[in-house]
Amino acid sequence: MIQKVTLPKLGETVEVSTIEKWLKKEGDAVSVGDILCEITTDKATLEVENYHRGTLLKILAPTGVELPVGTLIAVIGDKGDKIPDELLAGTAAAPAAAKPALSAAEGAPASKAAVAEAVAAAEAPPAPAGRIVVSPRAKRRARELGVALAGIRGSGPGGRIVESDVEAAAKSASRVKATPVARKMAAQAGVDLAAVDGGGHRGKVTKEDVLRHAAAPAPVVPAKAGEVVPLSAMRRVIAERMLDSKRTIPCYYLEMDADATDLVCLRNKLNAKGEHGKITFNDFILRACGMALRAMPVVNSRLSAGGIERRSEVNVGFAVALDDGLIVPVVRSVDAKPLRQISVEAADLTERARSKKLRPEEYQGGCMTISNLGMFGIKSFIAVVNPGESTIMGLGMIDDRVVCRQGGIQVRKIMTLTLSADHRLVDGAVGAQFLEAIRDLLEAPTKLVE
Repeated sequence: MIQKVTLPKLGETVEVSTIEKWLKKEGDAVSVGDILCEITTDKATLEVENYHRGTLLKILAPTGVELPVGTLIAVIGDKGDKIPDELLAGTAAAPAAAKPALSAAEGAPASKAAVAEAVAAAEAPPAPAGRIVVSPRAKRRARELGVALAGIRGSGPGGRIVESDVEAAAKSASRVKATPVARKMAAQAGVDLAAVDGGGHRGKVTKEDVLRHAAAPAPVVPAKAGEVVPLSAMRRVIAERMLDSKRTIPCYYLEMDADATDLVCLRNKLNAKGEHGKITFNDFILRACGMALRAMPVVNSRLSAGGIERRSEVNVGFAVALDDGLIVPVVRSVDAKPLRQISVEAADLTERARSKKLRPEEYQGGCMTISNLGMFGIKSFIAVVNPGESTIMGLGMIDDRVVCRQGGIQVRKIMTLTLSADHRLVDGAVGAQFLEAIRDLLEAPTKLVE
């Protein structure tokens, strides 16, 4: 019996995906639970599971081409079954139905001609000079093997670098004569050993050669006037959701300083014990937000068809910066978890977010989000509320400030918290009390580890 395999919708915001690699080939026997292929969405690299028993009769979707969810990508059946002509007539090789990309300048749907041009560009033309087109899996593999992407010639669609190209480059580099120290240093710096001129005995590459190569200025590729860089899938989704937020969510903004002196001291003491990895300031703030949301259910709400829904779960997300955008992993039931568990889960989510290995349920369902730019020296900023959530809090740096305290002048470690709140759900006085509750917990941090 003929069974159709379609590109699954793996997430609320996922409209298109790209097949990175087929793990089964035509003619292979497949069972329920087998992994057919790996796909990349705007958020993650995920596996497509098989739900039918039989033979993989035909693969209809190419790798490296962005396709809309629901596209027919393969056909499974009994060995010898004839595939109906109507299935072969509308294969995934012509993804003209893909969702129109947003215009980078206006945030509006691109014209049909622009979409057709983008689809054609994905299949044939080489990448512009100076621009490296690489799949997420290949980029991750390059980091693991210490291979520089700049020296690799891509074999994928449009000159795209794929994982096999990276592995071939790594094998080539392994044949280069180099000292162990130079090889280790090149891997850490992402330097392609094959591109380094060896100055050692019989042309062997030394650590000095690697340092000299790494310090050499990269060739400057002048930008072409009027050049338009197409939006990536992740950047397109970010543009759509942030535009939707600014158009539809009436926000107000509250700013408050928190004395983090005791928080810094407690964190240092806990980390000095060396138990289960290091606790970050974000871990404390995640727990503080969870406790505040539990104490003030009016803030833990969202709009629904019947009105305002009070949410029973307390899930707090935190923004993680990626090379081509950002993602918000979510710590679930954060109010009911001890600080150490939150720290372990957040570290795991962060690592898998950066390698695009998060499952959809791990970046959906947040009640609020925290976004921390303190590590970049930012004192305060206003963040944009994620649609479906009630608030987002921007965190600034912890710095030394002169304050009046107990009738005297002291130098204390201060952090500025900025709350963006949806006025349809949270009134100003409620938002102020909510922010005050978070501040009070951070200023009495022992409550967060009880």
